[in-house]
Amino acid sequence: MSIFDWLSQSLFSACGVEPTPVEPGTVLSTFDWMEQSAVGSCVMQTPMGFYILLAIHSVGLAIIVGVMLVISLRLLGVARGISAQALPKIITLGWWGFWVNAVSGISLFIGEANKMFGNTTFRWKLFLIFVGMVSALILNKTILKPAAAGDLSKLDSSSAKNQAYFSIFIWLAVITTGRMIAYITDSGL
Repeated sequence: MSIFDWLSQSLFSACGVEPTPVEPGTVLSTFDWMEQSAVGSCVMQTPMGFYILLAIHSVGLAIIVGVMLVISLRLLGVARGISAQALPKIITLGWWGFWVNAVSGISLFIGEANKMFGNTTFRWKLFLIFVGMVSALILNKTILKPAAAGDLSKLDSSSAKNQAYFSIFIWLAVITTGRMIAYITDSGL
């Protein structure tokens, strides 16, 4: 028995689900294979698997959106009590939220791979997350780190304000598309 087989069997046992029987010689699509894997089965077939992962996913999203909102509000002049030196440290917390979201999101995707891959709203959400993370990298490099190093003029620049508005818009769009996945399919509402 390979280590992969052992891990799969252990996960099936831990979740209390049975593997889906597959006829020998059957070729599964990648998405079918994901859904029938130990992770996919645990996510979708255990009473609380999906809901626990969804809760973890929500916490990760709350962290990253909260961090980006705090930074954006500071750049818009609302939260002036947050020091420039703290901003790059705060964004590091946002990256932790992103990784919590990535791991929980991949696990959720594995449970419903066929459904999610075919959902245009899901694809928009992934695109918006990518844009949001690239925006966070640019914001950190062009505004936050120079301001923390002493160039405080960066915090009050029009570029900083524009990036703050853009960040708020993107993360609200991520939240909206994430919620809409449950309600909008490619065949309509």
